[in-house]
Amino acid sequence: MNEILIERLTRDVLNDLYFRQLHNRCSVLNGESTFAMQDAQLAPVGLALKELKDALRFADILSGSMDPAARNAAYQLITFLNAGYAKHPFYKTVAKAVYAKLGNFPALNYLEKKNDNVAEIPFYRVLEMESKKLIQAVPDGGNMVFTDSQFELFSRLSNSTAFSFSGPTSMGKSFIIKAFIKKALKNSPKENLIILVPTRALINQFAFDLKHELAELLTQYKYKVITNSNVSELATEEVFNYLMILTPERLTSFLSNDKETKVGFLFVDEAHKLAQQKDARSVTTYNAIERSLTRFGNNLKLYFSSPNVSNPEVFLKLFNRESVNNVYQTDESPVSQNLYFIDLEEKTVQSYERNLGQQVNSLPFNPQFLDVYQVIQQLGRRQNNLVYSNSKLATIQAAKHFADMQVLLAPMPDEVAKATDQIKEYVHPEYYLAELLVRGVAYHHGKLPQLIRNLVEDLYKKELVTNVFCTSTLLEGVNMPTKNLFILNNKNGLSKLEEIDFWNLTGRAGRLNVELSGNIYCVKHEGCQWENKDTILVKRPIKLTPTVIAKIDANLQRIEKILLEKDISGSETEKEILQYIANIICIDSLQTNSSYQSPLIDKLIKDKKAKIVELARKRGQDITVPLVILNANPSININIQQKVYLQLQKEHREGKNIKLPSGNLDKPYEICKALLERLYDLYDWEKVEKKLKHKASMTYYAMLMNKWINGFSLSAIIQQAIDYTDKEKGTIAINYNEYVPFDKKDPRHVNILIELIIDDIEYVLRFLFEKYFNQYYQVVINILGEDQAGENWANLLEYGTQNRVIIALQNIGVSRHTAISIYNKGRAALVIEDSKLKSVNKEVLLKLYKKNSIEYDEISKML
Repeated sequence: MNEILIERLTRDVLNDLYFRQLHNRCSVLNGESTFAMQDAQLAPVGLALKELKDALRFADILSGSMDPAARNAAYQLITFLNAGYAKHPFYKTVAKAVYAKLGNFPALNYLEKKNDNVAEIPFYRVLEMESKKLIQAVPDGGNMVFTDSQFELFSRLSNSTAFSFSGPTSMGKSFIIKAFIKKALKNSPKENLIILVPTRALINQFAFDLKHELAELLTQYKYKVITNSNVSELATEEVFNYLMILTPERLTSFLSNDKETKVGFLFVDEAHKLAQQKDARSVTTYNAIERSLTRFGNNLKLYFSSPNVSNPEVFLKLFNRESVNNVYQTDESPVSQNLYFIDLEEKTVQSYERNLGQQVNSLPFNPQFLDVYQVIQQLGRRQNNLVYSNSKLATIQAAKHFADMQVLLAPMPDEVAKATDQIKEYVHPEYYLAELLVRGVAYHHGKLPQLIRNLVEDLYKKELVTNVFCTSTLLEGVNMPTKNLFILNNKNGLSKLEEIDFWNLTGRAGRLNVELSGNIYCVKHEGCQWENKDTILVKRPIKLTPTVIAKIDANLQRIEKILLEKDISGSETEKEILQYIANIICIDSLQTNSSYQSPLIDKLIKDKKAKIVELARKRGQDITVPLVILNANPSININIQQKVYLQLQKEHREGKNIKLPSGNLDKPYEICKALLERLYDLYDWEKVEKKLKHKASMTYYAMLMNKWINGFSLSAIIQQAIDYTDKEKGTIAINYNEYVPFDKKDPRHVNILIELIIDDIEYVLRFLFEKYFNQYYQVVINILGEDQAGENWANLLEYGTQNRVIIALQNIGVSRHTAISIYNKGRAALVIEDSKLKSVNKEVLLKLYKKNSIEYDEISKML
């Protein structure tokens, strides 16, 4: 009865005009305080005592509700008032009582530690709070306690074999997944687990977190954290289970190459990537999950985590795993967020109150806001700031411009000085990032080498570097919460930010356990007009449709044309995605006589689109490539795969050598060039790969590939590229289609070339080339057998080495750089049998390296 009464009372409060006006007044006061910036003329006027007490009483009532909107409003009221009333006796008591009722223990810790709030709350609230601390204690989490929403999600997740959940970025979804993994490690019988993440960067982040947070459990229950698909490279006498952290590509590779290892759990982090309509990797993610279900069947426990999605059940439905009570969605956030729009052209500031009526209020415009850099300087002073731009070039330029406005850190923190030296040694002495760090500034983008990303993220979390300029890496789940987020552009690349991406981005504002709220500043300036301001800043329910479903529903005629091998209209990305989906339909159509049931084929038949299925079957009727190869390479056109398969069979019959050579040969550059030119012709790169369109570029890529697979350091590769470009009098693009003669004495030219080299290693070598070499190798295995197939150059490209021990070291978490160094310098600390790594003596290794070296840091953290 009490619950019914409190919910009725809550509804009355939320609909009460006085409450809404008061809530809005508190929001405006909070905004005015934020923008006042020491200016007495702009100082906000406070609430009357009655208004203060009424606001706090409303917060207390709302905190008793189960409605996320009411709970958020209660949290917001307390947060809005904190800056002005933290020392007020009535505020101190009610604030603690509200946070206790909400089960928001990080906020309670903030009040006690940052506000010196030692107010006593009513005994029944103390009793309720202490009960929650016991009931909601994080398993094996020390003294950590789940918030109410975290605990509800964890409890439901723990009792399900298929589950999909969604909540704000600040909710701590990865924290809940890790807590669930702790519980799963204790299961009997033991099962292998896979965490599917969208990028290599998140592999490293998850691996580091799990190795530290679960160290004792991993040892006790004999689990190994591995980050690649080559489980067979780990040779141990003891029997271990595996906690694998993989990208979709690595999961596909694992399913293709490992026939022995069984998997019991698959967690899909950042599941909304399945619905990225302009990214072909969404189809790769779909295919990797679907193949996992095909391989392991209904015994595979399947979980999806996504931010800000109002229909998380869509992911379970996609894979036919939807059932009663296996979905959780909430908008409740343990951190309050304040959204502001700053118009530098009209000289206005607006605050957006999103939870109660989408209220928009005008705030004072500070005359010191001369440009975006002054906005960051004024609003972000002495705080942690992330600054979003839409491209790598814009991000680096903005970071450098802002750094030029800053003074050198004084005194210089030892960790910053160490990181600066490490970057100069690892990349290049003139790399911009090194000179930015000493001014408290950094940049962060998707192609930044992982070791360097780790340094930036670590310095930022420790608040030694407080201004980080970022690209869309913030949309990939990178764990970098911040006090302030400045959004300087409403695009991702050249495309407008989708709603899901915008709200995922804004979710970085506010650090749980550090502060009560975060600020989001959207800045209109000459370079970004925010044409979609009125729609994207108003938060609405976000319903997603998985890419494979959306594209089939909207493009049946174009898919039909692709199956008939006709040209279609559309952007390059759109055509790539549709061709990819058509490819999967063809591959699935070849399996309909087996026990496998393709969701895409089932959908087409259900929608009475059997004509598409028949066209796919007809297109595939002459395909003789084994299904295992087609399933492992769904992004490569099946006609091209057939062409390669027939060509290699023909050459083999004619007595020609089709196997891949060893990398350890005389004239390695010539071998690389010959292989790339052969694949260029076999796979029609001129037509299907925009980045590889010109055969003459194989000369450059062969040089780069030769250095990479033969273990040259990144700094050596970069320096040789600089010297070569200078010697050959090459040109450099300083802007779009603006080329100038390369000058090795110009730091700008050097940095542009560095970024190009890093991008080519990460995308061309370790993605495009790796994909095609892998397919070629699988075909050769089918024709000659594994013992006669030669070297799998896909592995050489992935790991940047031919040494199996160095590969094994990378598989257990260290970088290529450190793995090569360990093998060359610390082989005595390695136990190697039959060319396989059995164990590593960490203590011996650490004695070989200086404490300020990259290698020492990585060995300490990852081994």
